[in-house]
Amino acid sequence: MFLMSLVLSTVSLVLEDRTKMTMARMYTAPVKAAEIAAGNFLGSFVVGSLQIFFVLVITRVVIGYDYGVPFLSQFAVLAAFMLVSLGLASTVAGLIKNPGNASMINSMVVTPTSMLGGCFWPISIMPDYLQKLSNFMPQTWTIQAIEKMVAGASLADVRLPLAILGLMAVVLLAVGSAILQPSENKVRM
Repeated sequence: MFLMSLVLSTVSLVLEDRTKMTMARMYTAPVKAAEIAAGNFLGSFVVGSLQIFFVLVITRVVIGYDYGVPFLSQFAVLAAFMLVSLGLASTVAGLIKNPGNASMINSMVVTPTSMLGGCFWPISIMPDYLQKLSNFMPQTWTIQAIEKMVAGASLADVRLPLAILGLMAVVLLAVGSAILQPSENKVRM
């Protein structure tokens, strides 16, 4: 939930870029739009990966907390979740037109998806229709992968949750890239 909140907080930066026309000027460069989007996502991914790395190192080494999961496996699952969160953030940023509405993202996206995804309570206690709906939440697959690894599974044994997170990331990043790209008439202004 906290990782998703951090990533979705970048939506306000994207909206600021849109209002100041920074993004539109960037798309006038003699570079393909896909390369611009990939550069933005790659930069965010590197920063997010560093944050995950430092949090895991601090909690494991400094605080001495044992998650019961190998470091690299936990890092890989959290990095996959972060990619989905980046895609969700770009999609949400593309859909929000008023920068004043950016503050409502936490209450409109992060909290409900975390509730449905099993962050606050087990999915098994929810009604059947909500359990089915939870399959569309990235938190469900992240928690499922971590729980399996805590029970002794290796990273190879959690391929299905990782594949689903990867598919969610690809779809959301593609949608977000398409939505965030300024229209031709805005770029020429």
